[in-house]
Amino acid sequence: MKLAAIILARYFVFIETVELNPKGQAFFPELVMALVNRYGFVKFPQKTEDYDETKGVVFQGGRMGNVTVAQIQVFNHATVVDTASSTDDSERFFNEALTWLSKDFGIAYRPEMVRRKTYVSQISFYSDIVLPKLHPAISRLADHLSVRVPEYYMQPLKYQPSGLIVGYDPQTVKTGPSAFTIEPRADSLFEEHKYFSSAPLPTNEHIALLEQFEKDVNDFNARVAFRS
Repeated sequence: MKLAAIILARYFVFIETVELNPKGQAFFPELVMALVNRYGFVKFPQKTEDYDETKGVVFQGGRMGNVTVAQIQVFNHATVVDTASSTDDSERFFNEALTWLSKDFGIAYRPEMVRRKTYVSQISFYSDIVLPKLHPAISRLADHLSVRVPEYYMQPLKYQPSGLIVGYDPQTVKTGPSAFTIEPRADSLFEEHKYFSSAPLPTNEHIALLEQFEKDVNDFNARVAFRS
């Protein structure tokens, strides 16, 4: 596996904004300007309607040291931080910003207030074996489609596995973590072996899981080849 790019590193923390300002002492327009001055956001709330937490209060294009903070969305029940470097950076920004605001601007933030959190890690990568060699039964299915469908469609078509989704029963939770997916990267030919993957995990763990998955598929195919 060869990493091509980190596309999204999202930290999603469940925390109510009313708990951060329980006595109404913090003045949100003042907090906004403080964040803009400290992190240099190029887009931030400026009109009354921009402060609608049901739709998400949005900041875009900020910077923390050498980390670009692509976007922050503040909802009344959660805050979302996006970078394109790692979920560790996204989480670090949240903790640094809230700790600073609690110290200097009266926000009532304590790390233990974060009881639930999740991640969205999206990356692109190259691999020769992730999808086409998952299992001989899938390859046989693809080969059958490659023969039969063109007989009806009157045009050569080469079928192969084009996606893997591992998820949970969505009926068990109202708003839960995303599924784990692997699929060909958009606008890439299958023979480029370029893939997109999304996972509800920290970035480093996501990459390690893909590496282990690639190894497991490789080991499985080696055993199959040995037995045959």
